[in-house]
Amino acid sequence: MAQQEGKIPLSKKGKREMSPFIGHELLYDYLSGILDDERKSAVEDHVKFSRDAQLDLNKIQNGEIYAKQLADTIVSQPIIEQINTPSTYLTVLMQKSNFDRWPQGLKWGLEALVVVAVIVTLLTVAPWQKVLQIGMSGNTKEVVLAEVAKTEKVAQVEDKPQFVDEEPKTEKPLQTPKPLPTVDVKATPAATAVAAKPSATPAVSVAAKVAAATPAKKEADEENDSEGATSGGFLYRGEIAVTNLSVVGPKITEKVKELGGRKAGGVELGWQKSPTSTYYHFTLPEAKYQDLTTFLGTYGKVHVNKEKHPRVMPDGIIRLIITVDEDKK
Repeated sequence: MAQQEGKIPLSKKGKREMSPFIGHELLYDYLSGILDDERKSAVEDHVKFSRDAQLDLNKIQNGEIYAKQLADTIVSQPIIEQINTPSTYLTVLMQKSNFDRWPQGLKWGLEALVVVAVIVTLLTVAPWQKVLQIGMSGNTKEVVLAEVAKTEKVAQVEDKPQFVDEEPKTEKPLQTPKPLPTVDVKATPAATAVAAKPSATPAVSVAAKVAAATPAKKEADEENDSEGATSGGFLYRGEIAVTNLSVVGPKITEKVKELGGRKAGGVELGWQKSPTSTYYHFTLPEAKYQDLTTFLGTYGKVHVNKEKHPRVMPDGIIRLIITVDEDKK
């Protein structure tokens, strides 16, 4: 008993048995050749009788062979540079979205959409006007011999009114003709005889001429009136007396402009001739004449006379001169 206290118990054959766990753990050391002879023989005996140990031993051997082959692998320089290059946002996006695994049709559609967007943006943003100017200026073969700065003098044309302002016409008093001087003529017998004869034929001929001339003159006057009426050769001159001219005057001015009236003389519409009188000289569409007279009639009695005038107005346009006075009542 004293001899067996300091020794490890052995098997019946005098050898120490190795457990499966220890045998599996010593397989790599066994292949590496770092085990002593006793442990090496114990691992070999364990491998002979253990199927799992044999499979693990084969796996370790295959792994060492693969590792030796990897050690002989040479990495190309582009791959090394690609590995060292930091990843961009687009690269990370492509990796995350698995773009390489997408269907081919979907890839082409996305690429075409990107290209179209780039072209549209370029066509919209690019300054094509400047590009065309540069291109046209580069193709010209003109040679500038001398440059002369010319200063153009613009003639100032005075804004003359189309019509001249007119004052109301005053009728001249009729002048009685002066009697002609009488001459004393002595009567002779021959002259007396001639005077005594009746002159019926000359009287009849003169009366016929006058009668024929009168209708012709009337027809000519009627034709002149009709021609003047159709061509607009007239001037409408009127006057009206209103109460509170300072208030009514601007309203009349506004109404004239609203109906399409435009000033015809050198002064503006509603020109203040005096503190109690305003002057309107304007053109108006003939269709609006009745509306104007109706409007003026709301402020007082309107007196308008149609006078012949050498100035011929365009068709459908009439010219008016209206004086608006403060009512003296």
